[in-house]
Amino acid sequence: MLSSFSHVMLYVTDVDRAAKWYQQNLGFTARYVAAPHYGSLFHDAMKFRLDIHPAHEGSANIGHGPLVYFTCDDLDAEVAALRGKGIEVEDPSSEGGSPRFTSFKDCEGNVLGLTAKSPW
Repeated sequence: MLSSFSHVMLYVTDVDRAAKWYQQNLGFTARYVAAPHYGSLFHDAMKFRLDIHPAHEGSANIGHGPLVYFTCDDLDAEVAALRGKGIEVEDPSSEGGSPRFTSFKDCEGNVLGLTAKSPW
């Protein structure tokens, strides 16, 4: 079962450059940056987590808005439950030391993310 809102993911062409931009211009702090693989930023005043992830070359994700992620207590159980409802879910993975995560689409084709709880 979903337990909370996790974060918003933005796809970028350069993780390090984007992390610096959000810190210098919008007041985010870096919680974890493993460029070029992944970054997790946090804005204390808003209590808001923003993660940045490199898009693969030719990706349609750049410039098309963020990806909303939800947290669950048991990622494997949630994936199994979604698949049991006929929802296609990507196999969970981890990149650059991140918590395990996956994605799936809603009935309108919007991509949603699902992640294990983060240690950050």
